[in-house]
Amino acid sequence: MKLGRDFTNLLYFGYLSKDEQRKLEAGEMTVADMDATVQVVAKGDIVGQVEAAAGYGLDHVELDGAVPNPYLDFTEEQSEEAREAAKDAGITLSLHHPYTYVGASVCAPYEHDRVASVGLHKKYLDFASSIGCKYCIIHPGVVPFYHAAGIYFDLIRSSLVKSMVELGEFASSKGVLLHLENNTAFDGAFFEPEDVCGVVEEVRSQGVELYFNFDIGHWFTRADVGRPVPEPPESVIEKIPAGVFKELHLNDYVPVKKLFHPPLQDELGLLKRDNLIKYAKLIKAKGAELVVIETAVKTKEQIMRRDEIMKGENEFLRKILR
Repeated sequence: MKLGRDFTNLLYFGYLSKDEQRKLEAGEMTVADMDATVQVVAKGDIVGQVEAAAGYGLDHVELDGAVPNPYLDFTEEQSEEAREAAKDAGITLSLHHPYTYVGASVCAPYEHDRVASVGLHKKYLDFASSIGCKYCIIHPGVVPFYHAAGIYFDLIRSSLVKSMVELGEFASSKGVLLHLENNTAFDGAFFEPEDVCGVVEEVRSQGVELYFNFDIGHWFTRADVGRPVPEPPESVIEKIPAGVFKELHLNDYVPVKKLFHPPLQDELGLLKRDNLIKYAKLIKAKGAELVVIETAVKTKEQIMRRDEIMKGENEFLRKILR
């Protein structure tokens, strides 16, 4: 089973100017401001991400398509450079599609919104294919709370299935395996594995290839909407059908504090070492091929320790997953 990483903001410090680095170190720039300042440039440096992955002994890079990003503006030359760099380094690629703004409307019950969103995601699938991505990951969309039940939910689910049929067919034509990822509980719907698996199975029943990317950290957010996480938390995987996995996202979550993506080796959330050992056995038995780490830094102190955090996390997970 391969181990990869979505670098999120772990490489951003190196893209700041010397003056911006000084401001961040002095507390005159926030981590969020750092992200906003350099994320487009950093995301566009796919060659740099591939080199970082190779340097850390990883197998895979997942590109972060959260908006803003530069990907739809890539030239043929940039795409070829990225594709060749990954091939030469023996690093496989995937693309995480945008999941906010227009990208979040794949389940919209209003057809004009849904069509606009599907059209946007097709452009990202085109880009992903041009750089040789093996997988693409898409969220089921965000809904208002009053659309999360009853007939309203039936409408948004029907729209999501329609979108996934279109996008799954398009992805297959481009040689990309499309994955539908579970939302966080704060997105209103499609955060429970059975809801997402149901959509995947219905799309597959129409002869379209689609997979489920289970994000266990996203699932943990149910604890903050009145749905406790069972003990042990990784046991949820036992209920997921075999054969729906190719790639999974691995990150942790701290309920109440609502802390997303802390370093896994720090064991701050619900995934302790013993849980991860059982997690690894379960996902292997279900047929997972790739685990993508999604840790992100939240504080200035973590940014200063980013290399140490990544090396420590990689070593921690290699012993468990491999």
